[in-house]
Amino acid sequence: MMPDAAAAAELGESWRQLETLGVLGLWAVAGLPLAPPILRRMGRRESGSAVQERRERAMRRAT
Repeated sequence: MMPDAAAAAELGESWRQLETLGVLGLWAVAGLPLAPPILRRMGRRESGSAVQERRERAMRRAT
């Protein structure tokens, strides 16, 4: 999707697609087990009323 001339801005003037896929894969492997406990801990820090207020504001904006 990017023009060939844009490859000059990349390291080694190459898109390095395999390395890119490898890094994205590592992020996914690390993120899948880490995300649920982190999000659960973040959710415990908020009161139910704050969550409800934010939900209501979002619903008002959507309509």
